[in-house]
Amino acid sequence: MEEEGEIYYLATSDDIQGLVVQADTIFKAIEYAEDAVKNLIEVAIEDGDPLPIKTKPKTITRMSSSIDIPVTV
Repeated sequence: MEEEGEIYYLATSDDIQGLVVQADTIFKAIEYAEDAVKNLIEVAIEDGDPLPIKTKPKTITRMSSSIDIPVTV
């Protein structure tokens, strides 16, 4: 996306409620999205809330870096 001459990338997912991050590179947007997904899941578990995931992901391994969920950048 471009706004006032600044280019930035937005990462979001239809499958993860609340996932919206922006960064100045695609690589950072992906990194931030991965961290945000982990944080959203951890907070939901800690608070006893349902996971913020609309569709069943292929892989979610708690306390691991393995998360396979579609994200659009």
